Amino acid sequence: MLQQRHRPAARPAAPDITAPAAAPATTAPVATPGGPVALLLGAAAPHRHPGEAAANSTLLETWSSGVRTWVLDRAELLAARGPEARILSDEATGLDSVHADACVTWARDRRAAGHRFDLVLGLREDVQLAAARLAAALDLPGNHPDAVRRVQDTGARLAALAAGGFLVDEDPDRAPEGTALTAVGAFVSGRPHVFLLAAPTEDGWAPTTGLPHTPQDLAAEAAAAVLHLGLCFGVFRVDLRATDRGIAVSDVRLTLEAPGLQAHLARTLPCVELFNLVYDDALGRTTALPAPPLAPAAQPPTASTVPPFVLLAGEPEGAAAEPHICRGTD
Repeated sequence: MLQQRHRPAARPAAPDITAPAAAPATTAPVATPGGPVALLLGAAAPHRHPGEAAANSTLLETWSSGVRTWVLDRAELLAARGPEARILSDEATGLDSVHADACVTWARDRRAAGHRFDLVLGLREDVQLAAARLAAALDLPGNHPDAVRRVQDTGARLAALAAGGFLVDEDPDRAPEGTALTAVGAFVSGRPHVFLLAAPTEDGWAPTTGLPHTPQDLAAEAAAAVLHLGLCFGVFRVDLRATDRGIAVSDVRLTLEAPGLQAHLARTLPCVELFNLVYDDALGRTTALPAPPLAPAAQPPTASTVPPFVLLAGEPEGAAAEPHICRGTD
């Protein structure tokens, strides 16, 4: 049974602050002291929307990790949330979290007013750049904005991967070859760990079988791809194709957005809570891997093997030597 860690007491549902995006609220309730606070961008999903279960699952992992939540999203999405999302959110502010400048200004004003933010995480693809810029502005862990831009620009991403020796299909007129699958993982101490390989089906997701490559090789290729693109924080999803020519990288995402993917992860590996790993890592808690990854953690690239923009993101000091100390969920 999932239980809460590190929180001093239960708390009531928090009110929403739903000022229009053009004129965000100038005041907000003071965050209750007693624990770290995560600023979650793009965490609101309308009630009974296909994305509601995944959003609530992420909020539940935050709650179980003892981290308070401040959700930043469009006012209309906050207003359309269901009761579970409202209960699991400590604070909420209506602001279009796609607009990085507005988010940075708002967060700096809140911090100047005495509020604390201990980590920033974007939960939709369209808020990833704002999350990266916000983390940089608040001097918190996060992906470098240059790396996010590179990943989200299809042409730039494919060019960077091809230049790094990865197999990519750059011809949009050619039908995809091989078997499609997805690798899912998270960064711990600056290194990517892949925990799940799954194949998309008409009904959802299924285990990968009968491929010409081992799970370890597939996971290692996914981990190497995210590192080569300069990512160093959060969760990730890498779409691969297992072909007779090798392992092709089709896409890289900074979220787990895909219908039913988080539910499949929860069913297949119930002990793996990827967002809890991210929270603990960002807060400097000693972090255990709840299950063995499919391949050894890839080492961060060296200065001589990555494009210049990767160097801007930096690497955690001593990451290669940091041990993983066992931590279980209560």
